Amino acid sequence: MILATIAALMIASCQTVHNIDSIWQRDFNTAIEIVDTYHRLQSQIEKEDRILQTRNECYYIWHCGEYMFKCRGKNRDIELLPAHAAELRLDDPAVAAFMAEFGEERFTDHYFTLQAMKQGESFDAARDGLTITVFFPIRAINHNDYSKLRKVFESNNDALHTAYLEKLKFSFENSGCSEELRSIRPLIEKNAAESKVKNEILSLYDRYDNIVPGKKAPTPPLKDTDGVEHTFAEFYGKILVIDVWATWCSSCLKKIPDFIGLKERYSDNNGIEFITVSIDRSEVKENWLAIIEKRNMTGMKNLFPDCHEESMFESQYHISGVPRYILIDKNGNIVTAYAPPPGQGLEELIEKQLESDRN
Repeated sequence: MILATIAALMIASCQTVHNIDSIWQRDFNTAIEIVDTYHRLQSQIEKEDRILQTRNECYYIWHCGEYMFKCRGKNRDIELLPAHAAELRLDDPAVAAFMAEFGEERFTDHYFTLQAMKQGESFDAARDGLTITVFFPIRAINHNDYSKLRKVFESNNDALHTAYLEKLKFSFENSGCSEELRSIRPLIEKNAAESKVKNEILSLYDRYDNIVPGKKAPTPPLKDTDGVEHTFAEFYGKILVIDVWATWCSSCLKKIPDFIGLKERYSDNNGIEFITVSIDRSEVKENWLAIIEKRNMTGMKNLFPDCHEESMFESQYHISGVPRYILIDKNGNIVTAYAPPPGQGLEELIEKQLESDRN
């Protein structure tokens, strides 16, 4: 009787292990269900069976990510998940096979979100910032995203390289060519297979090189409300804080009071100049002038290209969306062409620049 019971348990255990895929094919309502399923299966897999262990680890990461993104990171029990997430090699054949089956991008997003949370990051800071999604507001690319990119391109996973080269197009548009992004270029050149998208990304590195921090800021001609032409070169000797906007941009209009408030905060400092640059076309000049009056913007320098098509300013600064904020130092060099908005870090950048000038 005892032997029969043991045999039955062994058969059941083997069936459980060999049916790992079917066991994971379900929706989970709580984090503890995911953790329990993972540990139960992991305890039943032979230690020597590294391939099956890895597949179980992949399933755990997959379901953790699906659960966290389904609840948009709002369920408190997601705090249970990162501690049990294994560290994996992205070019491990078992991991690569799993990703090919379930989706390289989505799995990688789940994996790195968990790894960043394991290091103490919040869900929002840890989640992917390289992808446009309707589920989360776009956030600035942060150190977690750059760390992810480095590890992706350090791997030998060609499918993953292709996926993230595509993502980098948005990264350039949203954040430009930061120092962190430039540090990843050698990895792309060395490890990514030759392809059309690789060539596109390398050309973007070259194209955005003119507005990286430390470069001389472009000085295209712009006109003020009286039609007088100006360039940024006129303001050498001052820190330039520039708000790039448009009359048709509701987000821009909403943030204008914050920019005015920031200007007023530094009203006693003659070493800072606050400028707005509209990318409106000449056809709507009257509307531009009317909004300047209506929004109480007359206390600062307001400029626009006065063009019927894309202006030199837009092309030189790679303006693909507004609002955009630009910070230029007193020597006419770019501090950042992708500064955060007022209230989200712009003040800190200004203070840092002022401190640098004092030293």
